[in-house]
Amino acid sequence: MSKGTSAIFENLLDQLSVYALNETHPDAFTVTRMKKAAKKIINADLALGASAYGLIAATEGNLEESEKQHAIAIKLSRKPYYVCYRALSMRTLGKHAESYRLMQSIMKLMPDPIGLINSEIALAFDTGHHQDVKIYYDELIRIKANIPTEILVRIYFSSLILKSNIDINVFPLIAFLFNSLQKNHHINYPGTLVELIGDHLFFWLKIITDENTLTLMNEQLANGLALLTPFNLDNFHAGFRTEGESPAMQIEEIYKVINDTTPTNA
Repeated sequence: MSKGTSAIFENLLDQLSVYALNETHPDAFTVTRMKKAAKKIINADLALGASAYGLIAATEGNLEESEKQHAIAIKLSRKPYYVCYRALSMRTLGKHAESYRLMQSIMKLMPDPIGLINSEIALAFDTGHHQDVKIYYDELIRIKANIPTEILVRIYFSSLILKSNIDINVFPLIAFLFNSLQKNHHINYPGTLVELIGDHLFFWLKIITDENTLTLMNEQLANGLALLTPFNLDNFHAGFRTEGESPAMQIEEIYKVINDTTPTNA
């Protein structure tokens, strides 16, 4: 595989990851453009090209076509990366259990399993699948990995969420709401802060915007949360804000919380 082909695929993967993170679908023009890139890849590397088509199909919500393309890629190459790409498609399609099963099947074969797990943790956290974050953390501990600070903070925040008594099934919906508002208002890379005070969970996103937009986003967030009627969110508080320092956290305290996810009122 040439460096040019690899660069095209990496660029395509970066584009696709945005849709996986936001759980949205590309428009027809974008799909056509991405498929042109995939065609260039497949002319140079059949397996990588098939994986590209499989990932694109996943962002379109087409499970059958995605599985078909990944099956071709895996048949053409025994490299574990191709199973990884299929796992990414499964997560994009919302098949989180299958994604984790696939990741587990190749973990020992990957030359850089730590980087792979860290990517999965970031995606799982940002899409509200906090139980998956804890599962991947356990895997990092098992292989005695050196965990980057930004990943450790996500694990810590997920542990606070798991310690709360709020139904864990609501968080993918909350994450979708957050991500939708950020996309609609063109907000990139917000800072995250999660605090568990008593039995109340506070979830803040720090953004850079003007006061009117901030007010509007918080109004829309409150309206969106009010629609999640099957869930009791009396002890959940969330909002966007533009100011406020994050509290300093000691590594020892972080690990203490991570390794004890007993609900606060258990």
